[in-house]
Amino acid sequence: MNQTVTISFSALTENIKLARVVIHTFLSFRNVFDKDIFDTELAINEAIANIIQHTYKGEPKYIVMTMNWIEPDILEVLLRDFGPKVDPSKIKSRDLNDIRPGGLGVYIIQRIFEVMEFRDVEEGNLLYLKRSFLIPPKKEEHTR
Repeated sequence: MNQTVTISFSALTENIKLARVVIHTFLSFRNVFDKDIFDTELAINEAIANIIQHTYKGEPKYIVMTMNWIEPDILEVLLRDFGPKVDPSKIKSRDLNDIRPGGLGVYIIQRIFEVMEFRDVEEGNLLYLKRSFLIPPKKEEHTR
């Protein structure tokens, strides 16, 4: 069964943990492997942190996160912000040979999600992310 969950939260770094908990729970209910759940949380963490740091630059605004589960194994995540338009052609990861802290969020997101694209919206930005999962077979329940 396809399912959608949407949450809206203030663009504060402490709320990234809230988004991670929602993602974790959403994917746990679908029997996704723990490593895939962690990777997905990490990528979403990076995307939200980028919105807070680079788009909003500390302004007190909000983010809307929508997760769509498409049977049997596809997750779509939409992250909507209401900041200045970003130029997708300028959103790149830094060179991996440039060893220093930070700047790898886009690289992480692109490694974990099969699709990362900005969709056109009238105000702000809409980041569309999509990935599929290998779902383990369900354990048989034994009855007495």
